[in-house]
Amino acid sequence: MDDYAIYFNDYNSQSKKAIETYGDFRITRAYMIKKPLTKLTVCILNLITMQNNKQVLDDAMHLQLMIEIKINKCEKKMILIDKTNCINILTEFHIDNKYMIIPIKLKKKTTLRGILDKTCDHVGKIKFFNWHIYKNNCHYFIKQLIFQLNSEFKHRCIKCPKISKYFCNKLLGNTSLNIWLLFMFLYNFFQKYIINVKDDIISLIVNLL
Repeated sequence: MDDYAIYFNDYNSQSKKAIETYGDFRITRAYMIKKPLTKLTVCILNLITMQNNKQVLDDAMHLQLMIEIKINKCEKKMILIDKTNCINILTEFHIDNKYMIIPIKLKKKTTLRGILDKTCDHVGKIKFFNWHIYKNNCHYFIKQLIFQLNSEFKHRCIKCPKISKYFCNKLLGNTSLNIWLLFMFLYNFFQKYIINVKDDIISLIVNLL
């Protein structure tokens, strides 16, 4: 099955709104967020593989990037950049004690729009907007974003595609991988042609009122 049979080539409406509102303010702090896989993801993977993969899944972590931007002398805003099947830029989010927050020393002055545009130019539009279980996952995406903030930043929890492929092969056989890709195909179809279209129509109606 094609890696990107249903692929994205733009931000969703939520992310567009966040970029439009906060995209040009300077980033003052940045943090890499390390979080466990959700219970739903673990359940789906166990169902696909027909076994309990607790040992492998315990080592699997989802990465996100949280930035602080300076709006004015008195106001700052926290924004979360997430990569699942597509890019999600969140201005409202929850962090609990299961999350590990790792500070990133800023080496460059930039903005939210700046790191997104430069990362897109660097990796290419298809890789930037889309997701693959090991070739182009949250680890790859967050690493590329962090590079725009600090090209020297390294952390042991960031897995390269080669290591991600190793864990993927350990967890999923060929049949299970194809089932997972089919699941992602259906999920992407629902996201792109139902949720995103609905959000765009609602946004258009609101703007016309």
